[in-house]
Amino acid sequence: MKKTLVIMTLLISTTLSAHGYSQSNLFNHSMFNDDFWHDFNRQFQQFDHQINKLKNDTYALNAHSKQYFDKGTNSYVMEIKTPNIDKGNFNISSANNRLIIKAKQNSSSNNKSSSSSFSQVVSIPKDGDTDNITAEFKEKVLKISIPKLNKPRSQIRKITIQ
Repeated sequence: MKKTLVIMTLLISTTLSAHGYSQSNLFNHSMFNDDFWHDFNRQFQQFDHQINKLKNDTYALNAHSKQYFDKGTNSYVMEIKTPNIDKGNFNISSANNRLIIKAKQNSSSNNKSSSSSFSQVVSIPKDGDTDNITAEFKEKVLKISIPKLNKPRSQIRKITIQ
């Protein structure tokens, strides 16, 4: 009985993993059906890794990020908690279906000065409305919202021969 239970658990776990269900990876859930979420989550893991490396520095940016889909606003949302970064130190832009987030912080203490910076490029979802991306900064949290289009932009465009 115990062997059967262990085998069944392993089979179920393997099946769920193969289909993208993972407790630690919300965005690989099948309801999103798009490779975008895998790439999106991977990019944010890299982003968090960069931020965590900076946290060990006395003068670091010390930021944490999370991403999610807000059904209420029908938007992809990224929040970056930045206790040591001021609003004016961020530079956010988009180009070629990518969101570019940069920040730089200068610090000085006891005749020492330091400059910390990071830059992260994140793919914008195929159905993301690049013309209406918004960002707001409240209580040391940078919140970037990418509205979801009702219909994704077509990747294929028919060219009429004249």
